Amino acid sequence: MKNLFFTLIALLCTATVSAQSTQSKYFVYGIDFTHTKVFGADESVRDFAEAFTGINYLLINEYDKYDFSRMLGRRYEIDIEPMLQLSAACNYDGLKILKTTYEECNSEAVVSTYTLPQSEGLGVVLVAKLLNKPQAVATYDVVIFDIATRKVLSKKEVTGEARGFGLRNYWANTVYRVLRSTRL
Repeated sequence: MKNLFFTLIALLCTATVSAQSTQSKYFVYGIDFTHTKVFGADESVRDFAEAFTGINYLLINEYDKYDFSRMLGRRYEIDIEPMLQLSAACNYDGLKILKTTYEECNSEAVVSTYTLPQSEGLGVVLVAKLLNKPQAVATYDVVIFDIATRKVLSKKEVTGEARGFGLRNYWANTVYRVLRSTRL
């Protein structure tokens, strides 16, 4: 009887480990600012481009603060290199706008352009849509997609409050707020 009990426990543990290994792995690629619009800010486009790069680096340098596992409810790997490459290649034409409306991005078209080192698993990206300085708020889409097919599995619009000193920290706080308040 004792042997049967231990055999059942071993089988259950093996099944659990097997089920966990077949679950898709999550890869967080950071924040895609290439479709962003900025309303009511005095800083230059170049200042924003530098801030966007700095915000993505915060995901690595302050990993505990900008922890996506709270939002995702699971562990993940982070690779911001694809977003850094996108930002470096973007000239941000039309970044600054004179109204608080913006065109919605086609998420599947956006993620289809990503050059990613992974060929399978689930990708996660925050696509920045609008940084509204007078209202001190930023709007993002949290996009989860299948890396192999680039099919969007989930998209959720979220907002975060802006505050802090300096351009990077001011808008980075919106990411921090989104990660703290959003559950998928």
